[in-house]
Amino acid sequence: MRLLMSIAEMGSGGAETLVADLAAALVVDGHRVCVASDEGWRAGGLAAAGIEHLRVPMRVPGTRRLAAASARVARWSVRGRPDLVHAHNVRATLTGRLGTLATGRPPVLSTVHGLAPGDYAPAVRVLERWSDLVVAVSDSVAADLVLHGLPQERVRVVPNAVPVPVLASRAAARLSLGLARDEQVALCVARLVPPKRQDLLVGAWARRASGTLLVVGDGPERERLDRLIGRLGLRGRVRLLGTRSDVPALLAASDVAVVASDREGLSMAALESLAAGVPLVASRVGGLVELAGAAELVEPGEVEALHDGLSAVLDDPHHAQRLVARGRELVAQRYSVDAMRADYLGLYAELGVGDEIGGAAPRCTFGHWVDG
Repeated sequence: MRLLMSIAEMGSGGAETLVADLAAALVVDGHRVCVASDEGWRAGGLAAAGIEHLRVPMRVPGTRRLAAASARVARWSVRGRPDLVHAHNVRATLTGRLGTLATGRPPVLSTVHGLAPGDYAPAVRVLERWSDLVVAVSDSVAADLVLHGLPQERVRVVPNAVPVPVLASRAAARLSLGLARDEQVALCVARLVPPKRQDLLVGAWARRASGTLLVVGDGPERERLDRLIGRLGLRGRVRLLGTRSDVPALLAASDVAVVASDREGLSMAALESLAAGVPLVASRVGGLVELAGAAELVEPGEVEALHDGLSAVLDDPHHAQRLVARGRELVAQRYSVDAMRADYLGLYAELGVGDEIGGAAPRCTFGHWVDG
């Protein structure tokens, strides 16, 4: 099978992680995969996994950039001849479809990783016209797509997945970061954009007497967060680390991971913490609701609720260990890369591609989880 995956960029986001993991698994199976995207630190590592990378200008929206990106894909398609386009989110769907119209019009499978509330209606208009089948990464995202007019029969649910990371020792990880062996450490990995609400997390951390908060990611909120940290007197206790490629080491050094978002499809950072055996505090929104029992879920948008969630985990080691055990169990059952790969192969076969590899029917359809 010749597969073209399209995504806006290959940086630190959850969608990028999914693309890298799924593409690598498919290459191991003997398939040819090309990822069309803009730049990003993950793009440089694709070749080592046997994945071709096609640089296209998709990071910034706009008609001109869409035309340029589609033209670049069209030129590649003449030689690449993809059997299927697997696009991630709306801009990538348009680029993949328009770029392959002249080379046999292969089917387009679109994965939606979560959108802002106001973006669902225009997204559905694009997906209904240009995509053959749409995958939502959680029941919550699927419900929003159907609510805004996408026919339910065209929606499938395949949860994001995460490999179990190989962690450094806690002592070595802390030594490399200059952290004391016995201090409490919290970790937040997310783009610094308003919906991720790192400002609430900083406010909640200020209510704790000690400990270090590591904030990984970059974006337009960085300056505002830095000012807030200074205003609250947290310069020595909150570190803005920027974009990092050593998240497993940061997880090894941490006592708790936090996702404080106002909205989420299904956070890869949340799944990575569960897979790593780090207890998770997360907002009760979107696909994160599906982690109930494996994470300490808190009401979104409230500093006090976030503080209480942190305290519940950091001040009660037995509760933290119960969350860790359930989190690892949940990842193994529902969020493994092997399960995700099998689900997507089943959908590729549903679209008439890759039938010879025996893709199974997906374990999860909208609204009905089926153990498998």
